Amino acid sequence: MEFYEKYRQNFEYDNEFVLIALENKNGIFNKGYLEKVNALTNDLNQLSYVKQVISPTNLKMLSLGGLAPVQTKVLHYDNPDLYKDDSTAIYSSGEFVGSFFPKNAKSLSIYIKTRDELSKVKSDSLANQIVACINKYKFDDIHFVGRIFAQDVYLQNLQKEFVYFLTISFALVIIFLWFSFRSVYGIIVPISIVLISIFWTLGIMALIGKPIDLMSVMLPTMVFIAGMSDVVHFFSKYFEELSKNTERSKIYPLILKEVGFPTFLTLITTLVGFLSLLFSSIQPIRDFGIYTSVGIVIAFILSYTLLPALLFFFTPKKLVSVHGHDNNTYNVMRKMLFWIFRNQKAIVAITVLLIITSVAGIYKIKVNNLLLDDLSNGVKIKQDFNFFDKEYSGVRPLEIQITVKDTGKNVWDYSIIKQLNGLDEFIKKEYGAGFLYSPASLVKSLNKALNDNAGLTLPNQEDFETITKELKNNKKNKDIKRLVSADFKTARISAKIQDVGSSIVKEHNQKLNEYVAANINPKELEITVTGAAHLVDLNNDYMVENMMQGFLFSIIVIVILTYFLHRSWRMVLVFILPNVIPLAIMAGVMGFMCIELKSATSLVFSIAFGVATDDTIHFISRLKIELGYGKSLMYAFKRTYFETGKPILLTTFILMGGFMSLMISDFQSTYYFGFLICVTIIIAVLADIFLLPVMLFAILGGKKKELSNQQNPVQNQ
Repeated sequence: MEFYEKYRQNFEYDNEFVLIALENKNGIFNKGYLEKVNALTNDLNQLSYVKQVISPTNLKMLSLGGLAPVQTKVLHYDNPDLYKDDSTAIYSSGEFVGSFFPKNAKSLSIYIKTRDELSKVKSDSLANQIVACINKYKFDDIHFVGRIFAQDVYLQNLQKEFVYFLTISFALVIIFLWFSFRSVYGIIVPISIVLISIFWTLGIMALIGKPIDLMSVMLPTMVFIAGMSDVVHFFSKYFEELSKNTERSKIYPLILKEVGFPTFLTLITTLVGFLSLLFSSIQPIRDFGIYTSVGIVIAFILSYTLLPALLFFFTPKKLVSVHGHDNNTYNVMRKMLFWIFRNQKAIVAITVLLIITSVAGIYKIKVNNLLLDDLSNGVKIKQDFNFFDKEYSGVRPLEIQITVKDTGKNVWDYSIIKQLNGLDEFIKKEYGAGFLYSPASLVKSLNKALNDNAGLTLPNQEDFETITKELKNNKKNKDIKRLVSADFKTARISAKIQDVGSSIVKEHNQKLNEYVAANINPKELEITVTGAAHLVDLNNDYMVENMMQGFLFSIIVIVILTYFLHRSWRMVLVFILPNVIPLAIMAGVMGFMCIELKSATSLVFSIAFGVATDDTIHFISRLKIELGYGKSLMYAFKRTYFETGKPILLTTFILMGGFMSLMISDFQSTYYFGFLICVTIIIAVLADIFLLPVMLFAILGGKKKELSNQQNPVQNQ
């Protein structure tokens, strides 16, 4: 980043531009069409915050013949008699093909250089002015890309999705609560607790001055579903005890003992998952982890302060009857438990098979990143971005700094330019680059202007001296200053390439390094890839690495916590396996579905692990409590399965509903975030319902036969 900052200071911002493509289905060499393009070019030149507009109709080549340098047009748009010659010259030289002219000659591209570091307000103003200019003219189709357009699309979607996520989560949770409690009171009270938690969290963010960004837009949904889990466990236990005619004065202390401590442990594990995001070097992701954790803590505190107060004032009898032991849920749970203990070997075999299959999928996962991969293909700017990738050389910036290390030479030495010319040719071939702007390309353009028959080639030594003398005398020219530093010791190669993904770009960069090692004199030149797009790729790699570190941190903390509570490494294994296996299966799903590992999808592992452990904690904690009451192992298992089963299933549906709401997002990262956590939650609850009892039963010494013999007494109990 430090290197890139200096690079921008020496030259310019590489991502402050707009590209406009104007289609004409009947071909571009049409006077009426070209006159409209020229008129639009002139209009764009008059706009605020525009530094330069380069269009095929004002594109010129410098000629050094005669008494003084002169510029000649590349395309004589106002003279149809020259169209044939212009077309032949443009497409035979190939200098501007892929940049201003596509291969199919059905459109033209206009390049707008905007002022650096435009604010959101100024960017929106310029974007609106550009659209207004374009709308004055009728073209067959129009495509435009650039930061000022992309950021507006992102922000509009953020504002829309902020409301959508919360609304859909709200609606789904209401449905699940209604089917669980069959009472308006059973909906209003839990939702009130989590909504207050969300309002307080957003209020804290507002007081501190933290804005809503791509990550924090998911925060209300995260707090809503995580906070609802605590409320449901408290709520269910409260009415369950009332249904058993437990005295009200004894219920709250009992809840604190049997539900409060396990819920506190789930709070810790969930916080560990979100706070593991602090390993990220990206500030919005760190903030997301911090503020989501704040919201979850607030929800927990309200669940054990405000919620008991609300229940004290009013307790509907209908909710008491819903939690009786003679309902359908308990019958289903009873049958399921009997089935599990009869089929332990089958459950273990299926688990092993799933793990083996998942390992095969994990090997298919690729670390990759596309610049606008976040946006769905239905968004116009993504379609326009793809149009430039298909019809032109692309939009992704490729920036390379050239540093002359030899103190006796500079960029305009013949030996240096020859090396840079070879580098240019390699970049064009390897990257498929267009809009290539470099010292060597400038020298070749001037050589072509000086010698009409020379073509686009390097000049001989004599002509080179004439050209470089002119360049040195014009070192303050703005176009030359954008390319070469005033001391001629530093220069840049700037180009546009297709957004083929960071993994393929890395392969290109590796081949570039190999070319440099073989063909560039290291004593004379140092070649460094830089630029905003390059930083995005590095950032993605750092993010994946950081999130893996955060994931390991989550596991280590939870392993230590589990050992501290149970003083048994076997219990640590029982706790970790049912929660790591769902993550392995999720990773396998990623591999088989070709979901690439990037900054957003790498977030899932730590957060999903923290969320998935909640049900395991409640199950093991309840079993430990029942055994502490002096119950037999079999009876303790039955009570644990029956009393934790319904809250676990309900919280699972609530989590599913909340995370499923993220799958409506136009941002692919948000969609995959929701999808992958939903997959993990489903596998995790299945592991807790089927695999966890088998593992606990094996470790604690139970026998399947005992349960079968006691089936009737259990049903009576």
